[in-house]
Amino acid sequence: MAQEGLLVSAFYLLVFTAVLITYRVLRGPTLPDRIVGLNTITTKVVVIIALVSVMRGEYYLIDLAIVLLMVNSVGGLILAKYMERMSRA
Repeated sequence: MAQEGLLVSAFYLLVFTAVLITYRVLRGPTLPDRIVGLNTITTKVVVIIALVSVMRGEYYLIDLAIVLLMVNSVGGLILAKYMERMSRA
């Protein structure tokens, strides 16, 4: 029972910090700040999905989290390449 309470607490903490980081995504002074904020939120969502998977015993959601993490990684690389090209121009 204590483990379940710990998982729920971790869930709420991750959601709370993701909401805080949303401010950086919306009001970030530069584009790199916004991209880092978005990557951080996506990583937190992956952990939230993994927590929900464990709490509900629906382990197929882990596959969804892994796919989302891969898309996040590729998206970050694409955005970094775009920013590199924009800085040269």
